[in-house]
Amino acid sequence: MFKNYFKKKSKLSIAIDVLIGIMLILLLIPATRKDMAALILKPTLIIHQPRVMKDKIPLKPATLQWQLQHTDGTRLTFGELEGKVVFINLWATWCPPCIAEMPQLQKLYNDYSEKVTFLFVSNEELSTIKAFMDKKAFTLPVYMPMTQYPDDFESTSIPTTFIINKKGEMVVNKSGVAQWNSQRIRKVLDVLIAQE
Repeated sequence: MFKNYFKKKSKLSIAIDVLIGIMLILLLIPATRKDMAALILKPTLIIHQPRVMKDKIPLKPATLQWQLQHTDGTRLTFGELEGKVVFINLWATWCPPCIAEMPQLQKLYNDYSEKVTFLFVSNEELSTIKAFMDKKAFTLPVYMPMTQYPDDFESTSIPTTFIINKKGEMVVNKSGVAQWNSQRIRKVLDVLIAQE
């Protein structure tokens, strides 16, 4: 059986089959499943380009009361961010699509952290979040919700990302994995930063 297999296939085809087999095995092993799934999802980032909403949606007044706690213990009420461009990413350490987009989000954060307020929000335990961030060497500002998510940021899936302009209007609402470190998003942020 294997004799015929090797005769009919080219070396490249055999190598691809072996690689796919190894990937499938790694997906079955719990310890490597998340990282392997994230690796498989990374090429799809190019396809998923977030778009600016045609109609900006003003945030509800109740959203300003949303309370969060940073992993360093400091607390934040969302209303404190009025007049700022805010980038919110809802994510989890167990979510392969979230993990796949994290390196791009880290690059965007590195370049825009002085001009945009970034909130990476996770419902997980502090120890789980810190262990993940340390393992991956991410320096993103992670928050945990202290109160219920406001209606404006309700989502049935993660990752979900919102961009809010200085007027408190939602201009991007994207569920699922996306390419956040793109020229398109950088232009969107540059325009929002320049607006008064």
